[in-house]
Amino acid sequence: MRRIKLQDSAVIDTAAGALAAGGVVVLPTDTIYGFSTELSNREGFERVVAIKRCGGGRRFVYLASSIEMVSLFIGGWGSGSEAELRSIWPASLTVVLPSGPEVPDWVGETIALRVPKAGKLRAIIEAVGQPILSTSVNRAGEAPRLTADSIEDDFGDEIDLIVVEDAADDSVPSTIVDLTGAEPRVVRQGAYVWPAGGNPSNSRSL
Repeated sequence: MRRIKLQDSAVIDTAAGALAAGGVVVLPTDTIYGFSTELSNREGFERVVAIKRCGGGRRFVYLASSIEMVSLFIGGWGSGSEAELRSIWPASLTVVLPSGPEVPDWVGETIALRVPKAGKLRAIIEAVGQPILSTSVNRAGEAPRLTADSIEDDFGDEIDLIVVEDAADDSVPSTIVDLTGAEPRVVRQGAYVWPAGGNPSNSRSL
């Protein structure tokens, strides 16, 4: 496993290269550190499932570099709208939307997407050219690891690269809103206050 600092001038090329090569990379996000791999990488998906010990039916969040990238991977905006999300993103808000034809079948008929606040993270994703899976760094049922040292201690033999941030942006997970129904539904209330309200029903880390 390699480590590189987020402030390193080579971090975008290094992280994007590791992801494009099929690796599993730990990245600092706009919320907490996350395991990441390319959306199209089935082997990477299965590695993350195995690392987290969460079972193959687990759903994950995917991060995009822009709303334009999001639009390439969805089947519609559901009960939301492109204009509304464009006015919000980048933000700690994840939305569940119908999957488009470019989404691999193992992801499912819906996909949870976010455009993160962290500019360098968006640059890495843009360099990759497709959304990346992002899920909290922990085994199923355990608390997320919030420091690079604890991540390396627990997962160093199972990941390819960790991008180290001097200070985490926010230790609160993103808010998740399901837009696939007739009305928006808050699945998890997190760092972003969703203006449409809803009934928070799930506080698990994704």
